[in-house]
Amino acid sequence: MRPIFIFIITLFCALCAFAQTETPDSVKALELNEVVVEAQMQRTSSNVTTYYPDRNSKRSAQNAIDLLSSMAIPQINVNPIGGTVTTPSGDEVSIYIDMEPATQEEKDALRPEDVKKVEYFVFPTDPRFNHAKYVINITLKNYNYGGYAKISGTGNIMAGSSRGLAYAKTAYRRMTYDISVNDKYTDRRHTGEEQTQVFRFPGEAGGINEITRSNLLDGSRFQQNQLGASFRAKYTSDKAVVSNSFFFTALNTPRSSYDGRLIFSSDAFDGSSYSNSLNSTYIYPRWKGNYYFNLGNGVKLNAIPSFFYQHTKSDRRYVSDETAIRTDATEDAVTGELQIQLNKSFHKYHTLDINLLGIYYNNKVKYTGNTVASPEFNQFAYGGIIGYTFAKDRIHGQLSAGLAGESNKISGVRTNSFIPLVNLNTQYAFNQKNQISLSAMLDIRPVEASEKTPDVIRENELLYKTGNLHLKNVKVSKVTLDYTWLPNNKFSLSAFTGWSREFNRIVPVFTPDGPDGMMIRTLENDGYYQNFYFGTSLTAKLLNRTLVLRATPQMWFEKVSGIYADTNSYLALSLNATYYIGKFYVSAYCSPAFRELVSQSLTATSVKRKTSYQLKVGWSNGSWNFTAAAVNIFRRNWISETSRLESKWFDQYTTEYGASSHQFVSLTASYIFGFGKKVRRGDEVQTMGAGNSAIMK
Repeated sequence: MRPIFIFIITLFCALCAFAQTETPDSVKALELNEVVVEAQMQRTSSNVTTYYPDRNSKRSAQNAIDLLSSMAIPQINVNPIGGTVTTPSGDEVSIYIDMEPATQEEKDALRPEDVKKVEYFVFPTDPRFNHAKYVINITLKNYNYGGYAKISGTGNIMAGSSRGLAYAKTAYRRMTYDISVNDKYTDRRHTGEEQTQVFRFPGEAGGINEITRSNLLDGSRFQQNQLGASFRAKYTSDKAVVSNSFFFTALNTPRSSYDGRLIFSSDAFDGSSYSNSLNSTYIYPRWKGNYYFNLGNGVKLNAIPSFFYQHTKSDRRYVSDETAIRTDATEDAVTGELQIQLNKSFHKYHTLDINLLGIYYNNKVKYTGNTVASPEFNQFAYGGIIGYTFAKDRIHGQLSAGLAGESNKISGVRTNSFIPLVNLNTQYAFNQKNQISLSAMLDIRPVEASEKTPDVIRENELLYKTGNLHLKNVKVSKVTLDYTWLPNNKFSLSAFTGWSREFNRIVPVFTPDGPDGMMIRTLENDGYYQNFYFGTSLTAKLLNRTLVLRATPQMWFEKVSGIYADTNSYLALSLNATYYIGKFYVSAYCSPAFRELVSQSLTATSVKRKTSYQLKVGWSNGSWNFTAAAVNIFRRNWISETSRLESKWFDQYTTEYGASSHQFVSLTASYIFGFGKKVRRGDEVQTMGAGNSAIMK
């Protein structure tokens, strides 16, 4: 650990010294030297930090995530292997393209060469962001008519997966039409988990009878195919943006099977082999609208209605010499949602906004096999937020408060809950190179429908599980302090610290009073999880921006109270380096292993992550783009992570196996061509992810 700290400190001191030894802006008498004027590539203000991607970043990137990774924006963390974008504290960053939400296929279909600028917002005021807390907005060039098409494909050698995307868009005057088709295929043989479970049952004489059950994995097979399609029609004018999107996703998992050996410590059970299989189908059509109107006189309105339907069918089989368990389930769910935000600006510096949200959710699940039940979930969630923003010169402050409520009816039992919501954010820009931000919030983490399922499901020879109708939503409070320094186009720094706590979190509770005297897992609200962290992000763009270096060290301190009380501290670190050579580039990424406590899980209280690293090379000429990435190339085992859970009556130790942690090579190729005289790009359509299933996990 000590060499890592020495490296970070040395790098930081070197960067600061280099920045401070630059020639000052002064004029010497009788000395006329050549003056080179360089455009400002990054700047900050009281409410937004703006970055302009250079030629290398845009040419090398294949999609939006690649672009954000190559730009090395100090306020966000980009994992190029997993494709995730978060704040340093781990909060999700919402990605928008031309002020509209973007999901995975839209990010994949982006043409980086069309990007004009990338903006980072904290608690933005614009109603089109719908009170998102952290936002990346990618602004693209606007064209009058024409279109473009993009084809891309990725194959992961030794990881058993591939994906393809075909996208086309055409624009004429104020109308834009998008169509997208994508396919993802997976066929892997090294997935699954091994578990050692320790059961403690009361003995007849007042003692404890302990039984250890271990399942060892001998073989596995996971096959899945996902097909997605989407279409969108969009109208744009100076005063309005109106779009309607239609999506369809079909997901088929014909085989998800695991087999191995069972070992028991008790003579009551004989060691044997076991097999566990699951196959499922999933159909998910959706419609989503996005309507924005500038009504004049400082009034802006944004409305997002949507309607989702999902149908799921799953069949599970667990067989051993001792037990045969069959759990089949069908599910039909309907979700309707409407979110409206109205803004009104007063006297230039003041803005008042009202945000309203309503969600109706109805889900019918039917279990057959060893468990016969038909639970029905009916939920209505609603919320309202009133916000006030003051923005003048270097100061930007926002205060919003509201109330969220929900009414749930599950298997005839109705529950109601109300949660207050509070957000406070203050930002101050000393100049275009220095900004400081302080944020505080009180929010909720809603209970999943599957966690409230009252039916009892058998998991294995000794374990049953059920949900809890009376679970309460988890309250989340958080305070963050961030400082951004952009001295010039070569260097940037972000320093940050924060504290958060999750109150009355949802935890699994194991007791030996299940059916037939077996162990049963229920769910309860218990204890809190809190963390405190601090860190920094250092970026250097050297050798005329052909060498980009970044280091992001973070120190974390965690604490959990309640029945799973624990403390932990660890150093999280990510290192990135990219070097451009003409049309070629090479990049490296590394994130060392660490152990962390789990804030929300039904199977583990702590997890140990594996080290992840990647070496990537690429070539692009603007139309064609090829990349080859060697991921975890020196790791020959398939272990992705290990976790544990320890309680009074039950312990569980799990080893997860997966292709993403094993060595593999990822090959990607894409081709983009334009048609027409002028192309309007930047709001590619996308398919959407899965819905909220109520089938018990």
